[in-house]
Amino acid sequence: MNPQSADPPYLLAAQAGTVVRHLYGRLQTGEQASPADLCRTIGALQRLADDLANVLPGLQAQLEESLLSGQVGTTDTAAEAWNKVADVGYALAQARTGGLLLAAELRASQRTLGELASS
Repeated sequence: MNPQSADPPYLLAAQAGTVVRHLYGRLQTGEQASPADLCRTIGALQRLADDLANVLPGLQAQLEESLLSGQVGTTDTAAEAWNKVADVGYALAQARTGGLLLAAELRASQRTLGELASS
């Protein structure tokens, strides 16, 4: 995956999802990983959760720009359109909070696993 690609955001998100599903499949095989590999995997997932949480405000900003430029909400009244954008914004903010919490918990589990592996 090329991080500098010109692929649209939805395609990049789909590619990330494919990679996560591949990881899930690998974990379901029962293949044993070393404690160090487990720690690195948890660390990578923690960074993924942080990154995902940080993407969400940009999506909200793009939605607001789309509304202002007339790309969405053209059949609604201004108040209805802004209410819908606000509803999306609230849901994205809730998702971001969940993502940040997920990242924090993964960080804590990585730290504890590191302690366990070194003892």
